[in-house]
Amino acid sequence: MIEHREQANRILEHFVELLDIPPHYYELAKRRYESLAEWFHREASSIAQFDPAVYPQGSFRLGTVIRPLSDAEEYDLDLVSVLTLLSKADLSQADLKRLVGEEVRAYAQAKGVKEPVAEKKRCWRLDYADEVRFHMDILPAIPDDKAFKRLLVRQGIPAEQADHALAITDKTRPNYTLISDDWPRSNPRGYALWFEERMKVVARQRQLALVEKRAYASVDDVPAYEWKTPLQRAIQILKRHRDVMFRDKPELKPISIIISTLSAEAYEGEADLFSALSNILDRMPGLIQTQEPRVPNPVDPAEDFADKWKDDPQLEQSFRAWHQQACADARRLAGTIGTRGLADLAETGFGIDVPDERCRALAGEADAPRAAPSIVVGSAPRPWRRNG
Repeated sequence: MIEHREQANRILEHFVELLDIPPHYYELAKRRYESLAEWFHREASSIAQFDPAVYPQGSFRLGTVIRPLSDAEEYDLDLVSVLTLLSKADLSQADLKRLVGEEVRAYAQAKGVKEPVAEKKRCWRLDYADEVRFHMDILPAIPDDKAFKRLLVRQGIPAEQADHALAITDKTRPNYTLISDDWPRSNPRGYALWFEERMKVVARQRQLALVEKRAYASVDDVPAYEWKTPLQRAIQILKRHRDVMFRDKPELKPISIIISTLSAEAYEGEADLFSALSNILDRMPGLIQTQEPRVPNPVDPAEDFADKWKDDPQLEQSFRAWHQQACADARRLAGTIGTRGLADLAETGFGIDVPDERCRALAGEADAPRAAPSIVVGSAPRPWRRNG
């Protein structure tokens, strides 16, 4: 059984190598949002006086990005734009959205971006074409009230996480155009700190190794995407499995924030990928609450990441069906799996085409040289067209 688990771990590690993105994609994303931040701070900027801060949220911040299923899909680079010197007493959500939107449009025009800037419910979308194809979703925000941050601390949220709480815009809210205390809330930076805390001990060795290689000056300088912990890898595997399972019904697929939150809650410092994945799947159902909030935000307990389940029961049913299938596929990896069985699981479960000789090696049927794998659905992203 131990031998089978070691084999399963090798297979999963191989899958992750294929699903992961090159480090320079993260560096490119960083250059893009730093470029936007510089634009916001330029002398002629209409919002520079409010000390804007721009930083990533979501999978790019957490180090859990995976390659898209096809060339037609783009990478999502989710950003937050915080006007740090403004408060709810100064303007409405609509005013804030407009202020940031004007500068995003000016940036797009100055950089020769051909696609028009699109207004979404909460953010502005900028389709940027460069070496890698992605779109930037820019969420306008201001710091939330000190009173609310104190409330979070009283509810057990560490002050260093609660302090990053934000008020954000949502054009579907009734008081969107009014100056009001009632704004939607978010805390992506606090969430990232919580997520990193869940894996910090396991990441320590990797961080120290990078510092010793002089890739980074200190442990604190090592970004999360470089940690490559079993938790991050397990989430990448689970997200890919979900994408393949709901390829034809993307509107029903479990959202990434639920998968990431439940995975991080379930993770108990397992040192290898298969153990982490198996235990996360085992513990997931017990972490879903029977009453609202069903999947609470760990840095804002009143927010429910599964709030849409109540209005659309199919979403919870889809999550349960996906979880059941993910458990079944994990068990298949832990059992005796031959070359053909591995090739079938890689293709049907993860959209991966593993060459026969590599399958034989991973299945323990023969020694074979390492071969470059490929993806069944789509391929590695093509070089981007350049705008301008």
